[in-house]
Order: sequence, then structure tokens, then C-alpha cells
Amino acid sequence: MIASILVDGVFLSALLSLASLGLSLSYAVFRFPNFAHGDLITIAAYGAGAGAMLAGGGEAPVASVLVGAAASVVAAIAVMLLADRLVLRTLLARRGGAAVIIAAFAIGLLLRNAVVLLFGPAETEAARPLEIAGPVLNFYPFAAVRLTTTERLVIAGTLALIVLVHLLLRRTALGRDLRAVAENPELAGVCGIVVPRLRVLAWALVAAFCAMAGLALFLLGPVRPETGAEFTLPALAAVIVGGVGSIAGTLAGALLIGIAESAAVHLGMAEWRQVISFGLIILVLCLRPAGLFGQRA
Repeated sequence: MIASILVDGVFLSALLSLASLGLSLSYAVFRFPNFAHGDLITIAAYGAGAGAMLAGGGEAPVASVLVGAAASVVAAIAVMLLADRLVLRTLLARRGGAAVIIAAFAIGLLLRNAVVLLFGPAETEAARPLEIAGPVLNFYPFAAVRLTTTERLVIAGTLALIVLVHLLLRRTALGRDLRAVAENPELAGVCGIVVPRLRVLAWALVAAFCAMAGLALFLLGPVRPETGAEFTLPALAAVIVGGVGSIAGTLAGALLIGIAESAAVHLGMAEWRQVISFGLIILVLCLRPAGLFGQRA
């Protein structure tokens, strides 16, 4: 059972990491919790589905995944930049505070209902052949633990994305500028950084992370108009536990919450899994208010 808890927990934490990375980056740069984040993931998932259908679906599985990935990125970035241009940019410039948070809620509800109007309330899933799960742990003292090829690809893709994000933020000029804007946008502007352009690039990166999460959810399927929103609170929990604005902390928080929820399911307490994960949040914050990797203000 321990092996199953760990493997399922790692898989769930991979999904939470995909959902949390963009949320952590948006908070680090824009300093507000983007509650439309989960619904943007839903937009990306349905965008992936539309792209896969145009590419032939199950008749061309490789092409459908590639086209679906491209469509999810385009859909997520287009919607995020439109929301920023029409609503968020003005409120952030005015330092709207609570108004920005309420606007993000409203944008999320608008996106969710737009999905219902365009695609209907029913579930949708990828037209792919049935996958047979293969063993990933099958030696003493571990019992056989199985994952499908798609689940393994999600874990591998998440690890690759984590490495890519680390290299982007720590080894490139764009990452340096993003960190400068997140730390002090006024000083960054004085130093010659074009802050408005960096903000647009930051939103595009956030949307790209949402696209990867949406693609993963679509491939694992099925997805509903509420699917992405259901990941908002666990993703926010991972960000808070790890330390707001810390990428490494977000990953650690996602791992803790993933294993905690996996343990709850395997112990027959599936309906309590979010209670356990949020109890973990309270425990961590009581012991370390800034989160595992956060710094005191």
C-alpha cells in the first residue's frame, strides 16, 4: 500500500505542479491570487480537445496530441492576454487590491459559462484507444504499482517543465528581468526594463503553464466545464504551503498535498482528502507562517 500511495501521490503532485506553477508565477509578478486560473486551465483543455478533433482524433493519435497542445497554448494565451487587456491591467495599475481579486473571480465564472455555452455541460474526452497500465514498481517488498503510458508521460513532462522553468528564471536575461519586476517594478523600470512588455510576457508564461495542465487533464480525461476550477483550491494550497512566490516551495507543497490526498484515498477516506490536505496547510502555517520556502516580509 505504501508504494501505491507514493506513486499515486507523485502522479497527483505532478498534476498539481502543472496547475500551481502558473499560479505561483502570477502571484510573484502581479501580487494577487488569480482565481480565474483554474478556469483558464479548462479553456486550455477544451482548446486541446478542439485541436485534437481537427487533427483527426483517434485516427491520428500523434498528430492530434501535437495539434491539441498547440491549440491549448494558443487558446490559453489569447484568453489570458484579452482578460489582462480589458480588465486586469487597469485594476492593477490602480492598485485595486480587493477589486482585482473580485474581477478575477468574475473572469473565471465568465470563462466557465462560456465553455458551457460553446461545448455544453457534458463531459468530453480524447478519442484514444484504451490504455493498459504497466508496472512501475514490481519487486520485493513493493507490490505491483501500475501507471498508463499517458500518466508516465505527464510525470516526465512535468519534470521536464520544472527544469525548463528553473533554467528560464535563473539562467536567462528574461528570467532575470521577470525576477526584477517581481521584486520591485518601479526600480526595474528605472533600470531600463520595459515593465509593460515584461508583464505581457509573464501573463503569456502563466497561460502556457495553464495550457500544459489543460492538455494533461484532456489526455487523462474526461473533462467538464468545472474540471479546472476544481484544481484552483488545491493549487492555491500548494502555493501557500510551499511559500507564496517560490517555485521550489510550490513544487514541495504540491508533493505534500498530492501524497496526503493519495493516502486519504487509499485509506478509504476519499471524501476527506481535501480536509486532510487543508489541515496540512494549517499545520504548516502554524509552524512556519511564511510557508516551507517562503521568506518573511
